[in-house]
Amino acid sequence: MIQSKPIRYLLPVVIALSVCSCKKNKTVAGLGNPQEDKETVEQELEDKQEEIEEDERTPLKAEAKLTAEQTLNDYFNAIANASSTSSANSSITEALTLFSSPDAPLLIVFYEANGKASYDEPTTIEKYLNYLKDTKNNSAQVDEIVTDGDGKIKEIVLKK
Repeated sequence: MIQSKPIRYLLPVVIALSVCSCKKNKTVAGLGNPQEDKETVEQELEDKQEEIEEDERTPLKAEAKLTAEQTLNDYFNAIANASSTSSANSSITEALTLFSSPDAPLLIVFYEANGKASYDEPTTIEKYLNYLKDTKNNSAQVDEIVTDGDGKIKEIVLKK
């Protein structure tokens, strides 16, 4: 009986040690290769960054309209205030990429009362951009933009 007591006490100790060592092995085994973990984290970060950039490229329609109006006003100012003809021509070429056609109609409101507008003679965006280049005077601001299915501007209304 004397010999059975140490075995009886020794058996739970051995079981406890083996359970503890198994848990430690699982933890160590779960760590994996540090290089693979780093690559996984980097890939997840890249995926999140792409999601953010995609969200930024698809703004709300109201924000897109404001952005388009501001972009056009910026182009108009750049053309009218260009330091050289080649600089103005470069800005004209860039601005025309926003339109479905260089012949997109452009209307200028010169008077408005009681909800009725009076317009200057209709022109095209290309002619108007060249007019800005020649006169170096931009007195009109974007009032309304009409786009096609591709998001290109097919008609524009300016207000003096």
